[in-house]
Amino acid sequence: MEKVVKENQTLKKVLNIVFYVVLGIVFLYAMFALFSKKDENQFSFLGISSLAVQSDSMAPTFEEGDLIFIKTNFDASELEEGDVITYKTFEITSEGTVEYYNTHRIVEDPTMVGDRYYFITSGDNTPANDRTGVFEDEIAGVWTERSWSNFGGFVDGITSFLKSSLGFFIMIVIPALAFLVYEVIRFVKIYSDYNVKKQTAERVKMQEEALEEAKKQLDEESNKKGEDKKE
Repeated sequence: MEKVVKENQTLKKVLNIVFYVVLGIVFLYAMFALFSKKDENQFSFLGISSLAVQSDSMAPTFEEGDLIFIKTNFDASELEEGDVITYKTFEITSEGTVEYYNTHRIVEDPTMVGDRYYFITSGDNTPANDRTGVFEDEIAGVWTERSWSNFGGFVDGITSFLKSSLGFFIMIVIPALAFLVYEVIRFVKIYSDYNVKKQTAERVKMQEEALEEAKKQLDEESNKKGEDKKE
């Protein structure tokens, strides 16, 4: 009996662990889905975004494969020469226009073009300034001077995977099915225990009623015998 009880307790612990693991996976996916941008592998949280570096144009400040962090809340009027900004640019290829993020350093004090600030940028590892300047409304963020070496490729891959159909199937569909199976097993067990207790209670009640009836009959027979003796 003790062995059966211990096995049931072990199974219950295993199922609880599985439940929390599934819950953690779903939470992780939800976080990426909530804070990552749909069209780029960019993860944002509380005004800080992470980006995977795609080239060595800023080496040795940061290099290809690093993960950098940028502030998305900034005041363009406070930017000056030496700040590193991330902005969206484009490149015309044989397949069409390709848009991407670029992170370079401001190399001159900003100027005003109309009512907008205009910045000249360059990579620390490039000999010339960028071919086009950057308007303030094209800036996505300002580098926080924090980076994780060789971590960008990993995060880039994870983010792409989580947003893919396969990632959705593994991180959402399978855990949801596992959770459903767990709940079905749990319901069946609870229902089975309820039926066992109900049958036991009914059996006990029938036994009590039988004993009560037997006792009643004995009392009646005893009383009858007593009356017969008096006569």
